[in-house]
Amino acid sequence: MRSMTAYAETVLPLERGSLRLSLRSVNHKALDLNLRIHPSLFPLEAAIRAKVREAAQRGKLDLTVEVQDEPSLEPQLNRPLLRALAKAWQEDAEWLNLPPLSAEAFFRVPGAWLPPSADLAERLEASLLEGLDRLLAAWNAGRAEEGARLRPAFEAGAHQLEALRARLQAESEAQAQELPEQYRKRLDQVLEDARLSGQLPAERVVAEAAALAERQDVREELVRLGAHLEDFSARLKRGVLGGKALDVWSQEVLRELNTCGSKCKRLAMTRAVMEAKGVLDQIREQGANLE
Repeated sequence: MRSMTAYAETVLPLERGSLRLSLRSVNHKALDLNLRIHPSLFPLEAAIRAKVREAAQRGKLDLTVEVQDEPSLEPQLNRPLLRALAKAWQEDAEWLNLPPLSAEAFFRVPGAWLPPSADLAERLEASLLEGLDRLLAAWNAGRAEEGARLRPAFEAGAHQLEALRARLQAESEAQAQELPEQYRKRLDQVLEDARLSGQLPAERVVAEAAALAERQDVREELVRLGAHLEDFSARLKRGVLGGKALDVWSQEVLRELNTCGSKCKRLAMTRAVMEAKGVLDQIREQGANLE
């Protein structure tokens, strides 16, 4: 069980300079990697992204790779181009009435700066991938620690939902005993108001009242709710609780609670359903942090 929110950083010394890698991640529905690397390392982008996909399933990731104190990355003027441009400018400046050649004008010329050495990606590939392995290991360790900090909240929520389910179970049993008699009295009153009292056999009235009461029975929903809570506890114990799976689980639990709420006739049941929905929202909110 890992969170999607974490930060890790590592520095790897090189023969010349060092590599600094940092990774920051936040919640996201899918895997979205924003990679910042020097253009000279573009040939390694595919390999970098592949390694990240092996270590992460979801989240918005910002990965930065910096090459520090590498001589080949130091800015270098294209001196031959500068001399040729200055010579041509001087030769034609008089008859074209040109101003003196400025540094600003020169730096706007394409190719004013020499590109870094073409073999930089090849030289740094092994070191960069090694550093990326270290970075991802530290990042995943941080995510696991953050996930462990969320465990008490999930355990408390599961305990509260189980207690509320037990309360609903007791209330549903009481409701199942009360409703047939309540519906029978209501049917008797309806028949009396319609001046049809005594027109229907008592057995028929009792049967109709029992059928109406059965439609309000929530014991089947509570059985399914109990199964969902057992599944949640089992996943939590194994440490395999995932964000997507938890979202689907929350939808199923909410469906059972909504059905119970629509069939509630006792005030205590309604209050228990409302309280359970509040606990479920807290679990879902925390679950949005999980991968």
